Amino acid sequence: MSATDINKADEEETKTLDKQQIEAEEKEVMLKTENETTEDDVELRHDDGPVKAALSGDITEQGREVKPKFIPIGAIKMPGFFTRNSDREKSKEEEAIEKETDNDKNQEKCDEDKSKQRFQFLQTCPFTKFLQQTPKENDGDSIGAKKGFGLFNVRYPKLFQKHSATEAALASMETLEDKLDTPNDGMENVKLDVTDEQEGKVATRLPLKERIRQKKFIIDDIMVCGVTILVLLAVIVGIVIGARSGPPTERPLRLGRYITTQTTCGLVEGILDDQVYNFYSIPYAVPPIEDKRFTYAQPLNNISMCWNGTLEVHEPGPLCLQFLENGTITGDEDCLTLDVVTPHVRYDSPLPVVVLIGANTLAGGISPAQPSAMYARTKEVVFVRPNFRLGPFGFLALDILSNSKYPRTSGNYGLSDLIAALQWIKYNIKHFGGDAESVTLLGHRAGATLTAALTTVNKAQKLYSRVWLSSPSVIFPGDSLEQSQKANEPFKQISKCNDVDCLRRISQLEIMTATPDTWLGSDINSLPVADELKRSWLVLDGDYLRTHAYESWDAQKEAKNSGKKKVFKPMVFGTTQHSGHSDVLRMKYMNWTADIVEKMVNESYIGEKNLTNEVFKMFNKSYEGLVELISSIRTLCPLISLARLRLVVPMYVVLGSGPGGGIAASGMADINSDIEAILGTFDSEMPEQRRFMAAIQQLFYYYVWHGQLPGPETGLIAIGQDLLAHHGLPACDLLIQEDVVPRQAHID
Repeated sequence: MSATDINKADEEETKTLDKQQIEAEEKEVMLKTENETTEDDVELRHDDGPVKAALSGDITEQGREVKPKFIPIGAIKMPGFFTRNSDREKSKEEEAIEKETDNDKNQEKCDEDKSKQRFQFLQTCPFTKFLQQTPKENDGDSIGAKKGFGLFNVRYPKLFQKHSATEAALASMETLEDKLDTPNDGMENVKLDVTDEQEGKVATRLPLKERIRQKKFIIDDIMVCGVTILVLLAVIVGIVIGARSGPPTERPLRLGRYITTQTTCGLVEGILDDQVYNFYSIPYAVPPIEDKRFTYAQPLNNISMCWNGTLEVHEPGPLCLQFLENGTITGDEDCLTLDVVTPHVRYDSPLPVVVLIGANTLAGGISPAQPSAMYARTKEVVFVRPNFRLGPFGFLALDILSNSKYPRTSGNYGLSDLIAALQWIKYNIKHFGGDAESVTLLGHRAGATLTAALTTVNKAQKLYSRVWLSSPSVIFPGDSLEQSQKANEPFKQISKCNDVDCLRRISQLEIMTATPDTWLGSDINSLPVADELKRSWLVLDGDYLRTHAYESWDAQKEAKNSGKKKVFKPMVFGTTQHSGHSDVLRMKYMNWTADIVEKMVNESYIGEKNLTNEVFKMFNKSYEGLVELISSIRTLCPLISLARLRLVVPMYVVLGSGPGGGIAASGMADINSDIEAILGTFDSEMPEQRRFMAAIQQLFYYYVWHGQLPGPETGLIAIGQDLLAHHGLPACDLLIQEDVVPRQAHID
C-alpha cells in the first residue's frame, strides 16, 4: 500500500460522522443526476420521439419523468395530519431513508432499461405478440379481460394474490414523495380510478350484511359457510348416533339360529324357527314337588333357585299332569314353565303381549290355544303360553291341607300359578321384545273360566291390560271353604291319606287315580237333566278368591262410575253358535232323525218344564238344531245374560251355516272355531272360511293393539263372513224367562 493510500485511510478515520454522512449524500445526489440524464437520453432516443412522450403525460415541462401516483381509495389529504409541511426541515434520518429509496428505484429502472435493450428483438416475434395481446372488449369471459393479461396470465382469487413487501414500500414512498411535493393548501378530495384489485380490497372491508346486500362475496365467506355446514352435519350425526346408542336393535344369533336373552333368573337361549324366536319351557316358579306339592306358586325370587350359565330352551317341555278327554293321563308334576314366541328380541318398539290360557276342563284337556309363529310375525305380537297345574294338583281343597299352614286355606293352586306367570311377564317380557304395559289375556274354555276368576283377584289387577274370554263358564264358586272341603272327602278315602305328609309322599299316579270319576269331564255337550250334579274345582279359599265373581264385578263397576282408582279392565266375551258340538255326541247315533232329537229333548230338563213345543218353534228337529239348543242353554244364553245384564261389555257370536254364515263348508261353528281362526289354525279352504278368519282376526288384533273394539263398546256382534250387529236372540229370551239360564250353564 502506498503512502497516499495510507494517508487517505487515516483521513477517513479522522473524519467525523457528520462529514461522512454529508459526503454520502452528495454522492447520492450526483448518482441521481446521472441516472436522470441517462433516462432522459434513452427516452429522447426512442422512436416515438419526445413530443409523443410529452403528449402522453410521461414527461413534465422540465423533461423529468413523472411516475404514476398510487393513492388508496378514500384517501384525503388533510393538513398537518398525513402530510408533511414542505417548509419544515427534514431530519437526517428521513433524508437517509429517502435517499436509500431513490437509489433502489433508480437501480430497478436501470435494470429494466437494460433488459429492454437486451431482449428488444423478442418483441418482433409473432408468437410473443400473440401471448402478449389483450382479449377483445366484447369477450367479457376471457381470462384477464379487465386488466389486459396475456394468454398465460391467469387471475387468481384475491385471497391468494401475493403482494411483495418491496412493492408496498415503494408505493408508500411514492405517495409520501407526492405529498411532499404538494403544498399544504388544506383539504383536497381525490378522484381515483378503481381497479379490480382495489375492488376486492373494498369488498373485504365491507361488513357481512353489506356484502350480502350487494351480492359481493369473497372466498372467505364461502369457506366460512362450508365449515359451518360441515360442523352442523357433524352435530346432527352425533345426535343421531347418541340417540340410537344403547343395546342393539336385534340381538345377534349364534350359529345362525340360536339367540340369547336375559331373565331375572339368568340367561336363556332360544331358537330361530319359521322366522320367529321360540323359547320353550322357561321356568317361572319353583317346581311344585315334594314339600311344595299342594302349595301356592312361589316365584323365582332367590338366586339359589336360579341356574348357572345359559339355560338352553330349545325344545318344548312336558305339560302339567292332567286328564285327557279319553280318560288317559299325561304330563309331569314339575311343569311350571312357559313358552314365548316373539318376532323380535329387542328393546325398542316393544310389541303387545298375548297370554294364552287354555284348557278344555279344569281337570285337563289340551287346548287349541297355542302360540302361532305366523301370526306372531304377521300381526306383530308376542305370544306367551304358561303351563299351570290342573286337576287335583291344581285345585284340591282338603282340611288336612288347610290345617298344615297359615293362613288356613287350600285349593286354587293353578290360579296362583297364573298370577306367578303374569308377574314373570311383567318383569321379563321386555327382554323378549314385549310391552309389559300392553298384556291381553286370551282365555279359552276352562282357561277362560280361570281368566274370568283372575279379574276378581286383587293381586292380579296390575298384571294385565285387557281380557278376551272365549266360551267360559259363568258358574263360579259360591260355597265356603268348609263346604268345599267336605265335598272333597271322597279323595281322602280313596287315597287313604289322613295327613299332609302322606299326600306329599305318595306318587303322582296315586294322586291321579284317587280322583273320583264324577269330578272329571264336562257337561258342555249335553242337555241339562233334573238333579244334575254341579261341582266346581274352584273354591272360595279366602286368599285368592274371597267373594263371588259377580259381587267383585259389581264393586269394580261402582268404583269405575264413582271415579275411584279401582278401575274395571276392558273385557270381551264370546262363543260360537254350535259350541255344544262334539265328535262323541255326533257318533252317538249313525242317523239323527227328528224322533231321536225330540226324544232327547223330552228326557231333559226342558221336557220336565214342558217347554219342548216352545223350543222347537225356534230350533229344528235335526242334529244341528239339537246342538244349537245345547249351545244356547249351556254357553250362549248364560254369557249374554252376564254380558248384557251384569258387566255391560261387548260380546260376539260366531255364526254357522245360513245367510252370512262363517263356516259354510261344514255348516257348524264348533267351540274351537273362534280361537282357531284367531291363531290361524282354522281349516280355511273355501273363500267363505277365509273371509270369516279375516273378520274375527280384524276384531281381535285391533282389540290387542288399541284396547277396544273397532265398533261400539257394548252390544252383540255377529261374526260370519263380515262383522255385523246381532239383532237379538229370542230363544235366549225364552230360556232366561223360564229360569233355565244361567242355572243350567256349563261348569268346568
